[in-house]
Amino acid sequence: MPISNAPEGTQAGASYGKHAEVNIKHGHDSDTTTNSSSTEHKHPWLHWHEPGTSKADKKLIFKLDFFLLSFSCLYFFIKQLDQNNISNAYVSGMQEELKFGPGNELSWMNTYFNIGVIIGGPISNLTLTKVRPRFWLPGCLLAWSLFVLGFSKSTKASEFYALRFCVGLFESAAWPGVQYVLGCWYKRSEIARRSGLFVMSGVLGQMFSGYLQSALYRGMEGKGGLSAWRWLFIFDFILAVPVALYGLFFYPDTPQNTRAFYLSETERERARTRIEEDGRTPVGKFDLSVISRVLKSWQFYSFTLAYSFWTLTAGSYVMQYFQLWLKSLGTYSVPQINNIPTGLGAVNFVFMVSTGIVIDKIGKFSPVCFAVGCLLTFCFAVFTAWPASQSLKMAAFLLSGCYGCYTPILAGWVNSTCGGDQQLRALTLAFMVSFGQAVVIPFQQYQLPSGQAPKFTKTHGWVSALCFVVALTLWTGFGIDLVSRVFGKRTETRKPRTSEAEAEISA
Repeated sequence: MPISNAPEGTQAGASYGKHAEVNIKHGHDSDTTTNSSSTEHKHPWLHWHEPGTSKADKKLIFKLDFFLLSFSCLYFFIKQLDQNNISNAYVSGMQEELKFGPGNELSWMNTYFNIGVIIGGPISNLTLTKVRPRFWLPGCLLAWSLFVLGFSKSTKASEFYALRFCVGLFESAAWPGVQYVLGCWYKRSEIARRSGLFVMSGVLGQMFSGYLQSALYRGMEGKGGLSAWRWLFIFDFILAVPVALYGLFFYPDTPQNTRAFYLSETERERARTRIEEDGRTPVGKFDLSVISRVLKSWQFYSFTLAYSFWTLTAGSYVMQYFQLWLKSLGTYSVPQINNIPTGLGAVNFVFMVSTGIVIDKIGKFSPVCFAVGCLLTFCFAVFTAWPASQSLKMAAFLLSGCYGCYTPILAGWVNSTCGGDQQLRALTLAFMVSFGQAVVIPFQQYQLPSGQAPKFTKTHGWVSALCFVVALTLWTGFGIDLVSRVFGKRTETRKPRTSEAEAEISA
């Protein structure tokens, strides 16, 4: 079966419009099918299931949401908690205790973390096509959590750099890995809001890290002879262990190799059929042809470029700069410096919910990307101008939280356009993250070093970031659609070597 390379708007929209017809075509009688028309008219924007979804499918989706999506969200919650704890610790006593600052230690910690992500991402996602996700993903979680625990005993910058590299190496499995597995189970019209919910859990983890550090600063300072910032890493490790155990026993792997005890054989077969109905029957073998298929695809280059523009906006570091700005004012307490920036996460949360709903409804990604990009352009224009008004800068920092919705949008877009080619989908998701982190390392280190925060006057960091925000807005708003129309038609007739069950062989 050929890889689905239809233009994104046409493909997603057509898929969405034909779901009720597909359910009837595949044997869902009137006794098991809901009245889609009344539901659609009643709540056209707020439904969780597609119009016309059968009771049996709703039961299956409920189980997937309860087990697959719940672990995915908890997993990403811990991932973001462990990724962002270093900045919370840095502004809560680490900088002063270890005499960090002049050497741009925080920026170097980010750099070594990113190097780990670059190396680990593609390897991890290819591993997922051969090894059961319920072994691989929880295993990576336990591994990086042990390195996080090591922070609590570290006293030198070099120790932090080595540990941050190891954390990044294993954390690289989280985002592309879970997005890959979600794409194996959910249809195109279901994936955007669930990807959004998945990434939103990371936002909550980012916010919770600030609240946890504030609470520890008040209640654990000096306990056991440890500073409060060291206790943060210990608590983060404790939170990770039950999540890893939950995934080991309840994560359902993929439809092709699932052994989940809570899915009947009928439901397992239906899960595979749903993806076939969605035009994404697993195709392609894990052999040398993977290289050719990936390098000849338009998706690989288009989404890698989009994700690179996103990382080069430095949006993922804005919360750090927000904290450093608040600290530089000298008017906020340590708990306030940790708590106020969590408002950025709240804005991120709202945008992820709303953009996921809109995309699933209209069946198009590009208009939403363009609208969010316009707001982000305004925020970065304020950072570039750096006005005297503290209120305006505060508003810009908080509204810049809209940047986070790009990651679930791009992941859903990849899952929708790569069809059934599992290796193309896995490699595109992983490589776009790795390449994005690769290009942001020198940019963040030299254009936005922590020692120059928050103004970056000497390096002109905000000016450069604004240019990439504009590039991101135009590329995701218009560029990807254009490439899809031009190059998608050229590759429609190419057929990768098919292999039904072999596309994903259980380990």
